[in-house]
Amino acid sequence: MKQKYIVKACLAVLMAGGLCGCLKNVDAIDSNIAEVTFNNSGSKFLTTDVTLNPKDSIFFDYVVKCVKNMKYVSIQKNGADVVRDTLTVAARNQYAAVKKLVADTIPGVYTYSVVAKDTGGTYLGSSAIKVTITADFVYYVDRRLSVPDTVAKTNKAYLSLSAGTLFSYSDGAPNSPSIDLGYFYDTTTANKHTIYALTTSPVSFYDISSWAKNATIFKKVTTPTFASLTSGGALKTAGTANLASGTAAKITALTAGNVVLFKTAAGKYGAISVNYVSGDSPAATTFMSVDIKIQP
Repeated sequence: MKQKYIVKACLAVLMAGGLCGCLKNVDAIDSNIAEVTFNNSGSKFLTTDVTLNPKDSIFFDYVVKCVKNMKYVSIQKNGADVVRDTLTVAARNQYAAVKKLVADTIPGVYTYSVVAKDTGGTYLGSSAIKVTITADFVYYVDRRLSVPDTVAKTNKAYLSLSAGTLFSYSDGAPNSPSIDLGYFYDTTTANKHTIYALTTSPVSFYDISSWAKNATIFKKVTTPTFASLTSGGALKTAGTANLASGTAAKITALTAGNVVLFKTAAGKYGAISVNYVSGDSPAATTFMSVDIKIQP
């Protein structure tokens, strides 16, 4: 009986040794065996993480080497292919390329990866560069213009578009060089909610004769939309095209959802979006909330 158990034990050891001898070293499916090198071939070529403006040029000069045969090398942006090359037999183990792209218009962080895959689409390796796009314009949110009050004269009825700062009549005089518009509720017509350049001086009970009066020009538009204006270049393009004609120093009949393009006396282009008007009344409690996008 003992001899029987000894034989079985020996067989188990032999089988285990045989199985170990049959094992092969297999690379993991997601092993990073391809090597990617980014070359610095000029001022716009990326080799490391960068911060750029919308629509800046982003160039890549890279070499991919791999001990296994590659079939595809692609540039991915946030995981999706934007460029994909199918390799020839001669380039299966070493591939070089130069690609020239344009950065996004919308601010955010974008990851650009050079990715190598084999014939079956199995990942072989990659290297990534993060591109952070920053806004090249200034964005002010929820600036509340109030109907001018006649007693204390402290309602914020004036606005500096470039600084996003509100002023009342009481503190407006010394700050008038920076004021780009005023707001009031027009009771003489059906136009009501109104913005204006100080060159027009429509509020009779406020004496601004000694103030600086910036000649801001405006135009209410339906296109482009406020949301689509995502760069300083877009603001300038929209302003140049739309403000070439039909501009005014006063815009009336403003309601929620309206977009007004403008050009300041300093030559800065921008857009105003009317978010909300609190009521249909000339009362001092009435106000209008606006968002502003303007070139820096």
